[in-house]
Amino acid sequence: MNGYSYIHQDMINIEKWKFEALEGLVYPSSPLYFNDPYDCEFCFQADALEGILDRETYLHLLERRFVLKKEEKNRILYSNDIERAMQMVLEAHGGKLSDSWRSLLESGLSGCFNKIKDAIRVVCLSEVYDSMLMWSHYAQNHKGYCIQYNFEEDDMFYKHLYPVIYEKERYAVSKVDILEGNKEFLYKTICRKSEVWSYEKEWRIITANYNEVMPQKLKYPNAKYVLDLKDNIKGFYLGAKSSDDLKNEIIQFGKKNNISVYQMMLSSKTYDLQAQKIV
Repeated sequence: MNGYSYIHQDMINIEKWKFEALEGLVYPSSPLYFNDPYDCEFCFQADALEGILDRETYLHLLERRFVLKKEEKNRILYSNDIERAMQMVLEAHGGKLSDSWRSLLESGLSGCFNKIKDAIRVVCLSEVYDSMLMWSHYAQNHKGYCIQYNFEEDDMFYKHLYPVIYEKERYAVSKVDILEGNKEFLYKTICRKSEVWSYEKEWRIITANYNEVMPQKLKYPNAKYVLDLKDNIKGFYLGAKSSDDLKNEIIQFGKKNNISVYQMMLSSKTYDLQAQKIV
């Protein structure tokens, strides 16, 4: 993606909320710190655990658990029947193929996909602006604000924007997914969540941790990168308990930039939140 910028931390001398709301610069988040423990976690079909790691990786995994003799190493590296070779080595060290083999493969794959997970960055968005739960969880108990973004098909971020699918079952990565190198299984994992989160109606901009995947090409190594979404901002919704200072700054910004501003109001008869336009 070309629509990102790099900044040094010492260049940020304004409050974070102003940086995002008034400058339009958004930090993509690391899935390693999401509040859902299943979020962006890879799940594998049984066949994905067989035949996709090279022999050196099998050897490395075994050596993490056992001290191997030279002939055992050679058996792993050069045997025509890798499964039989693994079984012989495991049995020689008191292990069984049925459990130890799968444990070794899962360990190897988990390490690989943890690196992939760390190479991902996500901007989390929502279709809704009036969810009581969303305001309570993500906007300091209604003291914050909600930014309305608009993405057109010719927008540079549009092709990186995906809806989150809510299902009971996790997407299980298959052996074919991995061997064919199809990236779709990444999005099927990153943009799939439990049905309990369906009220969020989430969309995600999926990008990369460029410090991890392209460090040699970065102009400012170790700097933080941001997505410039200022041109995509179409409106602001102020929380029902937002402070006067917050309101005044966003209202002035909205008037200056011809951006709509709404005040979230508590209903006098229901538990609904209602948006009242003030700019």
